[in-house]
Amino acid sequence: MSSSYLCRTFKEATGFSFIEYINNIRIKEARDLLVGSSFNVTEIAGMVGFDNISHFGRTFKLMMGISPLCFRKQFKS
Repeated sequence: MSSSYLCRTFKEATGFSFIEYINNIRIKEARDLLVGSSFNVTEIAGMVGFDNISHFGRTFKLMMGISPLCFRKQFKS
């Protein structure tokens, strides 16, 4: 089975590319950690699998509409 066939079949079955699917899982976990822990944003980015904090911030904002820090501030008083 080739990687292109696997990616095409995955997208047909889920509606997401493989990377989109993985990023959805990572951002969901990051949201949970932002609300329920005291780890800083850089630590959370690494914990959910992002090596680059800038990439994490861009991906989070693209998916959630706000930055990770603003997201956290919404839920913390």
